[in-house]
Amino acid sequence: MLNVLLETLKTFNGVEYLIRETKTQRVESYNIKKQTEMNREVETTLIALALYVTFEEEGKKYRGSFNTEIHPGTSVDELKTIISEGVYAAGFVKNAYYPLVSPAPVKPTENRDAEIAKTLADLQADFHKGDNHAIGHISYSEFFVTRTDVRILNSNGVDVCYTTYSAFVETAVHMPSGEKEIEITEAYRFSVDDDGSLGNLKTRVNELFAVAEKKAIAKPTPSVEDINILLSGECLSTFFSYYRDCSNAQLVYQQLSTFKEGTVVQGNENSDRISLTLDPQMKGSSLSRNYDEHGFPLTSHKIIENGKLLKFWGDTRFASYLEIPPTGIINNIKIEGGTTTDTDLRKEPYLELVSFSDFQVDSITGDFGSEIRLGYYFDGKTTVPVTGGSISGNMAKVQGGLKMSSQTRQYNSYHGPATVCMRGVSISGVEG
Repeated sequence: MLNVLLETLKTFNGVEYLIRETKTQRVESYNIKKQTEMNREVETTLIALALYVTFEEEGKKYRGSFNTEIHPGTSVDELKTIISEGVYAAGFVKNAYYPLVSPAPVKPTENRDAEIAKTLADLQADFHKGDNHAIGHISYSEFFVTRTDVRILNSNGVDVCYTTYSAFVETAVHMPSGEKEIEITEAYRFSVDDDGSLGNLKTRVNELFAVAEKKAIAKPTPSVEDINILLSGECLSTFFSYYRDCSNAQLVYQQLSTFKEGTVVQGNENSDRISLTLDPQMKGSSLSRNYDEHGFPLTSHKIIENGKLLKFWGDTRFASYLEIPPTGIINNIKIEGGTTTDTDLRKEPYLELVSFSDFQVDSITGDFGSEIRLGYYFDGKTTVPVTGGSISGNMAKVQGGLKMSSQTRQYNSYHGPATVCMRGVSISGVEG
């Protein structure tokens, strides 16, 4: 189908295009407790087509675009109709002109041909080794291991390929809680590019049992004031994504970010200052790749150092609007560890929050919050698990006094401090 599409596009003069062909091979397994109920294999091919036209109005240059998907069974006549109608529609889109990605030296790729069925079997075996606790059990699990082959071409001559291997696991732990049972669900995404990812999954399963066990005996979250609030766990990936998003050329161009190059965007003399790197080849991340969705070759970029914004990052379009070199779209963030150990962060009274229903950060306003699944309240003498209530805050109010642990942890596309400590947030507790 791809060759037919390319030949058909040649019959249209002056039409620029971007094609992204994505082939996936996926093996799936659905399990009740340790019993496999169903296995399935899926293969798909998706072809995304973007058409571009360049035109001028009143002396200003524009680039219009039209996006669609091409079905593998589409005939040549149907393709011509789609392209003709797409070019016509693109003429009504008045985006400021921007260049398409140009060809660059091809990045070397690792020659791997992993057997995803074997990977799935190894994944399940390692996963179920964690279901060996005296109290509680895994009620269900779903596994998806996927090989993705991507080819990107455009009318400028770009023709690049890359392959990724990723896994998605969803599971739930049942835990007795008095006369009832509670259920804690969790989902994990990661790359299966090394054995470390599988080992990390076993750790995550053990942590899920610990969360379920503590929640079963947890007390209502108190409404606390003037106390250290600690965040740990996967929410940190979302928490620190605020700095990645605000340094994005798109948000800056749209005047949705107040970040400015060369200025301190976080921290003061009493805080640990953030150093952030975008790393497109981070091991263990399902979002690692050699090229972005437009075919731009990706390399590592340090964006923030010691709280100071070194540069903006962005794709070819928005980088051209700001007249800066493009970096491509990179989804992995690496934050350097702080100056304090996990142990020292827990010396004073604190409320540590480790599990949320859906932790979110608004990249435009800086507001963040979520309902609390599980936390630990330390009053200076004893530590008790707590649940319920919610947290809310704003990045501008907490980032000045932020403390980060020197120990680091990885959660898929995030690698950074395992724990952060802050003040100035609001805890809406269940218990007064």
